[in-house]
Amino acid sequence: MSETRPPPSWPFLRREAALLGVPVRALTGPRYRQVLPGVMVSALVPDTVAVRARAALLLAPEGAVVSHWTAARLWGGRVPDSEWVHVAFMRDVRFRVRGVRTHRHRHRLEVVRRHGVPVTSPGQTFCHLARFLGLVDLVALGDSLVRKHRLSTSDLVAYAEGWAGQCRGEALAAARLVREGVDSSPETALRLLMVLAGLPEPTVNVELRDADGHVRFRLDLGYEGPKVAVEYDGRWHDSPEQRAHDEARRAHLTDTEGWTFVLVTGDDLYVDPAALLDRLLSELRAAGVSVPSTLSDAWRAHFRVQRIAA
Repeated sequence: MSETRPPPSWPFLRREAALLGVPVRALTGPRYRQVLPGVMVSALVPDTVAVRARAALLLAPEGAVVSHWTAARLWGGRVPDSEWVHVAFMRDVRFRVRGVRTHRHRHRLEVVRRHGVPVTSPGQTFCHLARFLGLVDLVALGDSLVRKHRLSTSDLVAYAEGWAGQCRGEALAAARLVREGVDSSPETALRLLMVLAGLPEPTVNVELRDADGHVRFRLDLGYEGPKVAVEYDGRWHDSPEQRAHDEARRAHLTDTEGWTFVLVTGDDLYVDPAALLDRLLSELRAAGVSVPSTLSDAWRAHFRVQRIAA
């Protein structure tokens, strides 16, 4: 392969194909695919966020920085899907390309290189998205960034406290709800549903250790005093082996150590959270957890009730 030919993992501009040793006629064949208008890549290269980010930067004016949803994904954060590649500038630009969303900022962009491209820092990415994401999705992003060790919970709160851009209040409120050890977005949503309804906040990722300090079991959410675990049962993505392991773990802790398990499914959480809260209130009270006599309605601003017709 010629040294000027683009490496298989690199997108390149269609207009520069001949200069790179790629026959123009080959671009319409099965060996290459279009990433964005005017940008090609080898068909062997998977369609990843990093590839699309590189493609957008090839088209963008000087000074473009990968930002918002795309930056969050590059940092390993969990965010709702976005159809665009997001890039930001510290100046006014005229740049419109199908598949790319442009953001213009007056404040300084904190630029770090990630996967070989300039990207906004984890803290700034979180605060930028406070303008667009709801509380639950924003906390889920924060939980995932902390899980990936991009920053700590205290770092995130401090960053949001010092944020001078838009939606500082929303960023700070979400940052204060971010916790370490959260495995998934549904676990974030379940914890927030409980907290916003006024239930006592459970501990995340409870570790049960043996006499030598080794971790025997981990519980999604729990109240260690009364020995109550609340777990999201995401059976749709579990293997039979994982399901068998979870059932054996729960049976052992119930029968030999006195733990009570409250299992929550996706339908419970996303279809009828009101009924789920009623069940949680009843089961936690019966298990000895100190709970309020009535629940707050604050959760309703952040969760949709989608009752199934009989």
